[in-house]
Amino acid sequence: MVGIFWVYKETVFGKTINVDEGEEYVPGIVDSPDNHTKYWDTEKEHLQLFPELRFNEYFDVPRGRVLYSRKEEQANIYMDKVLFNDKTKQLIEDFFQLNATKTDWRTDPHYTTSAEDIDHLLEW
Repeated sequence: MVGIFWVYKETVFGKTINVDEGEEYVPGIVDSPDNHTKYWDTEKEHLQLFPELRFNEYFDVPRGRVLYSRKEEQANIYMDKVLFNDKTKQLIEDFFQLNATKTDWRTDPHYTTSAEDIDHLLEW
């Protein structure tokens, strides 16, 4: 599976799709066509799970994305650095049904909830 996700209060939510349904924007790398902004604004799954998030933006909650590398035959998981712990990784693997798939865990400055990191990204 590939797709987008958030982790809040030890719960993973988001949208998954089968690798066969993904798109290859870069040859050999399968991605989901879904994006965090649109999903957060239209699907509202997070509000059913956590009503307290109704005034939050999509970037306020730690998030990430799962891609699949055909060449490496592995899932590449990009996520907020605050999610790097064994328990959260297991929750993400379970949500995306990756337990039998080789995985590579990566940070990406795009997926951050750190005010300092965001300020750094926006510096000109």
